[in-house]
Amino acid sequence: MFDMKKTAAALALLITAACSSLPMNSSAKDSSAGTGSSAQAIATKAAYAPNYILFSSPNAVRAVDYSTSVYGLNLKGTMTTKGFIPAGKIEGRGSFCAEGKDWLSLADLSQHKAADKAPEGSYVLGCVSASGFSPASRDAVVVQ
Repeated sequence: MFDMKKTAAALALLITAACSSLPMNSSAKDSSAGTGSSAQAIATKAAYAPNYILFSSPNAVRAVDYSTSVYGLNLKGTMTTKGFIPAGKIEGRGSFCAEGKDWLSLADLSQHKAADKAPEGSYVLGCVSASGFSPASRDAVVVQ
């Protein structure tokens, strides 16, 4: 009986040590920050995305702060050396553009008028205006 107590205590200690060395979240590869390295994990779900683009000022990629809410139209994803890779649909509240002929390049966040240039690479269709960019729908076109 005494040997069983020793064995149980040793086993409990071993399990505690093993568990303390494991990562606390099981989706560590989905939640890495967008560092731009080629070895980084790309978020596949918006809930794990480290970055987002706010369409009222789409010229900057912002880090997601889960302690605050983003209310404007935004697209979550991962910024890489090849550009912004979306992790879902456009979220948030705001007005959508009815025409949707202009486009926002996700490679370099540049805005283009439909008359100037045809879309290349991954992009979001919408309308370019002085107040930012208004998407035409909740979808982004991803070219791989």
